[in-house]
Amino acid sequence: MRKNWLLPLLLVSVVAGCGVRPSAVISGAPAPAGPANGAVLYFLSGGQPVRVLRPLADELPPASPVDLLAAGPDESERERRYTTEVPSGTAVLDQTPAPNGVTVTLSIGVAGLSARAVDQIVCTVRDSLGGSAQITLRGEGSVRGPLSCPLPG
Repeated sequence: MRKNWLLPLLLVSVVAGCGVRPSAVISGAPAPAGPANGAVLYFLSGGQPVRVLRPLADELPPASPVDLLAAGPDESERERRYTTEVPSGTAVLDQTPAPNGVTVTLSIGVAGLSARAVDQIVCTVRDSLGGSAQITLRGEGSVRGPLSCPLPG
């Protein structure tokens, strides 16, 4: 007897659907064109590198992500307690393809950089290149690398 009322109930449920009525196509605004105006930088949080998206003003010329990293956290990033070990004034002098990735020549000696500063630079360069290339850092006669970012991209 139980099976007799279960089948009609199931049939009514399937026919009724979920109660959502069909509608016409709802159009929205067009999708944005071009890249988002922001830079991916790796600052430190609790001593560990973290990915931070920094919005950039439309009227400013694009700066090298390493230059932005060397300038340190902005006000909102400092409020979130982000820090950096990349020395102020660090700049990219040259960036050349290498067999295993890219060689980045910096304005400072790379031998004295802390391991965290190296991670910050390598991860920032990797993301600016849009891939997982190995990065060799060169500066003031010293070389470090090839290196990979220890964080997923």
